[in-house]
Amino acid sequence: MSTRPTFRRPEPRGSGAATPRVPGFFSSRVAAGGIDAVLDALRSGQLPYPLVDRRPSDAEATEDDAPAQAYVTFLWVDTPGEDPVRSVILSANALVDHEQLEACEFEPVREGLWAITLQVPTDWVASYRITPHRGAGPAPWRTETERRAIRLAADTGGTDPLNPHVSASMNGAPVSVVYGPDAKRNEHLAPATPDRQRTGPAIGGWGGAADAEPAVEHPRLSRHVLWDENCARERNLWMYRPPHGGQDSPLVIVHDGATWVNYLNIAASLDAAINAGTLAPLHVMFVDSTTVQIRSAELPVASGTTASLATQFLPWAREFFPVSALPEHTLVTGSSFGGLAALLAVTEHPQLFGRALAQSPSLWHTDLSSALGDLAPQVHVTIQAGCYETEIFTSCEQVLEALAGSESARRIGFEPISGGHDWAWWAPRLLTGLSRFFPGEAREPGRLR
Repeated sequence: MSTRPTFRRPEPRGSGAATPRVPGFFSSRVAAGGIDAVLDALRSGQLPYPLVDRRPSDAEATEDDAPAQAYVTFLWVDTPGEDPVRSVILSANALVDHEQLEACEFEPVREGLWAITLQVPTDWVASYRITPHRGAGPAPWRTETERRAIRLAADTGGTDPLNPHVSASMNGAPVSVVYGPDAKRNEHLAPATPDRQRTGPAIGGWGGAADAEPAVEHPRLSRHVLWDENCARERNLWMYRPPHGGQDSPLVIVHDGATWVNYLNIAASLDAAINAGTLAPLHVMFVDSTTVQIRSAELPVASGTTASLATQFLPWAREFFPVSALPEHTLVTGSSFGGLAALLAVTEHPQLFGRALAQSPSLWHTDLSSALGDLAPQVHVTIQAGCYETEIFTSCEQVLEALAGSESARRIGFEPISGGHDWAWWAPRLLTGLSRFFPGEAREPGRLR
């Protein structure tokens, strides 16, 4: 059931959420003589990292209270013999405040060691990179003046050498991932397969070859090149076949397929969830979105990719694969513009698509309040949005407020996430969301949301 969200998120600042840095935290918690012991424990894996300290006052927080908070500390250890680092910045998803850069810059602790501590919800999940600056003059992120240029400059570094948790961004670049102590993980999520040779920022849209081979080959994942009659160009589709197949399996359609297939190892994750019995055996069609320009033109409008799905790709899948023809067994999902496209599918073609899992849907682009208010009786929707993606979160809240009390609202679920516009939570929450719509034998079937 959809109700007005009570999830309390950080106050917005500029184009993002305020970065809650806690100056001097690491130095106040670790005596100078104990720093080497902490570093040795981190290098040997004996100490979890990033360093997390819960706020004692939040120990008994309830669901109706403000989310419990934690102090999360990141460290940068300089490499001896290199030109010394002059400044270091943390590029955590949605937390680079271009109006207040010092809020995401590390503090020097001692020669060769830098630290930054953020106060965040205990269930925070985020991808991040660390960018050090060496040499004379100001750091590149300090010389830029435009928001996007600042963010790109802050993101050009790389993964955190102390953090073993590495995933991939949309363009395949490797990113580190931080999980708060209460963050929900999915045990079936397979390790990502980023392009570790890729240089430059991790943020931004798709930047690789859509027909590139996945980093890990999968025996039941096949690529198909179709002529998209609606958009008048070639389109790459990938079809995942489940390990325990059969006739009339559910069909899931996923936007931005190249990222999922090539860099996020999604087929292995689906295998793990199905083999464990938490997810029903299903077929998954991954749809290529190609370039940033084409994606921006075709995904957020009903006449683009959504029309191609309805008129060509869904009939093709039902003709050549043993999938169900029932709308309640056909789910569309995606993130950002892909999340908006998932909602367009069930509002424009409810006789074909009966389920949608919309992650961070760009409802700021198109207000679907009216269309969702007239949602067909057989359609069920789950919307997920991150508290740090302020514009998207606010637009989702506004849509849900407009629908409050309506019959359609009972079939629209909302899940607020302590995160940004981020594959770090989109990937595990995709698996969790699919398991709720199509539970396996090991799960107790629940009410569809």
